[in-house]
Amino acid sequence: MIIAFDDKKQYICANRAIKSQNYCCPGCQEQVILKVGDVNQPHFAHYSGTVCATFTENETAQHLSGKLQLAEQFKKYGHVQIEAVLPEINQRPDILITLKERKVAVEYQCSPISQKRLDERNAGYSSQNIQVIWILGQNYFEKSMTQKSIIKFWAQKKLTFYLPDKERFVYRKDFWKCDFERIHYLEWMSHSLFEGTTKTQGINFKIEKQIYKLQNLLIQKRVDEKIVRYLYNKERLLLHAPLWMHEGHTFGLTIPNWHFRLLIMLLLERVGQENMVKKDDISNKLTKYLMGDDNFKHYQIALIFNDLEKNHYILQQGQHLLVRRLPNWHTSLSQKLCKMRDK
Repeated sequence: MIIAFDDKKQYICANRAIKSQNYCCPGCQEQVILKVGDVNQPHFAHYSGTVCATFTENETAQHLSGKLQLAEQFKKYGHVQIEAVLPEINQRPDILITLKERKVAVEYQCSPISQKRLDERNAGYSSQNIQVIWILGQNYFEKSMTQKSIIKFWAQKKLTFYLPDKERFVYRKDFWKCDFERIHYLEWMSHSLFEGTTKTQGINFKIEKQIYKLQNLLIQKRVDEKIVRYLYNKERLLLHAPLWMHEGHTFGLTIPNWHFRLLIMLLLERVGQENMVKKDDISNKLTKYLMGDDNFKHYQIALIFNDLEKNHYILQQGQHLLVRRLPNWHTSLSQKLCKMRDK
């Protein structure tokens, strides 16, 4: 930790502390030792055997230096406290910013954290009407994050990183993923927090590749037999499905995009052309195939509805959907490929 109490119970930062003086932990009130070296960032540490529920040890140099840099940057927004103790919830944000009557907690996350622990911390801040901003460190920036990890920190529809060595923020947004490919996103760098961009992420992938990849899965018998059998009983083949099924790029799915879109088409067929259905009736059947919280799920479902409307399959009318027309199934794979190439 980089903050402690001095003899007068005043907060003092480790880089301004004097080795000969006594300091104690703001959380447990136990005495701490100032550690200063030629390599490591100055910081305080508990003596061996001390049990503290608020402060943890073994902070990395990246976390310590990043926290100090961020605190300095945030002074332009309001009063800044590093490692302020919130006794009501037994939590200690890396940085607490007071903006008139509003408080914002900033968590600079460099190490792994479980979804349960993240939810607990968010709930604690929420109970005190404190907004929380999660900023990820260089470890997260450099590794290939999974969809699950990205959604864990997904807020304001983007991820925020801070790189201490460059003293820059990096943002990622507009995440999308088609089947058989890596995650795509728009990335930009900035000197300050809260800076957005007017750029948008273009979505471009080869539909033909999607079709042939799915064909290979069928040949290898790696497609759920229940799907194949269900379509066969309806006198249909999966590879004859509408092209719209292969155009999926929804981020955060627990099943492949082609499978998700197949389910959507079957739901629309059940409703029937020129019939209406409540949006919630469709949404409730689809959200179980999405990761994340309700906000994330509803956002992704809204994108799907917009795509269906753009293709003139549905018309959104308030809380209802009108099925205007149904996607056409093809008579053969060759006919389907010709249709695709004519687009």
